[in-house]
Amino acid sequence: MKIGLDFDVVISDCGKLKSDVAKILHGLDIPPAKFKKEMVVGEGYLTTEQYRNLQEIIYGTREFGLLMQPVVGMFDYVSKLLALGHSLVIITSRTGKELDVAREWALDKGLSIEFVGIGYGVSKADACTGLDVYIDDDLDKLEPLVDIVPHRFLFSWGYNEYVDEGRVARRIGSWQQFFETITSIEGGR
Repeated sequence: MKIGLDFDVVISDCGKLKSDVAKILHGLDIPPAKFKKEMVVGEGYLTTEQYRNLQEIIYGTREFGLLMQPVVGMFDYVSKLLALGHSLVIITSRTGKELDVAREWALDKGLSIEFVGIGYGVSKADACTGLDVYIDDDLDKLEPLVDIVPHRFLFSWGYNEYVDEGRVARRIGSWQQFFETITSIEGGR
């Protein structure tokens, strides 16, 4: 199968890092589970400009970007998917120096997977054409893929638990569950 993966909060868990940097920059205690733009801006923790600045620092500087932790279980299950012969590609909104930091982080961690950077606010539809599976933590990025990618998954986190995935995607709570679901889909082919 051809499997597409979002980078931020599917591969790398940047929630804690965002929380730590918000404390350093603004003296704010924002739980990692709340670190989604709609929540931190909507609830008045940060302005849109402050949030984007924080993203630029986290995603675009080696000093902070290389401190991201992997999502629990990601390395084990990516290795298992590759061993089973699946083709994996990371499709991310990151471009430029932010994409360079993500690639460097992955290589530093021993993760050798192709990256495709599409840009913020750009649909992932073209980049996902031909995939059998795509997983993201943002339902808005999965919606345009309904008629393009047969199997779409929403990686579940505290900030997106309230989102009704409806028929757009299937909710996945861990890398183990994702792996088990992929192997069951593959078995049904």
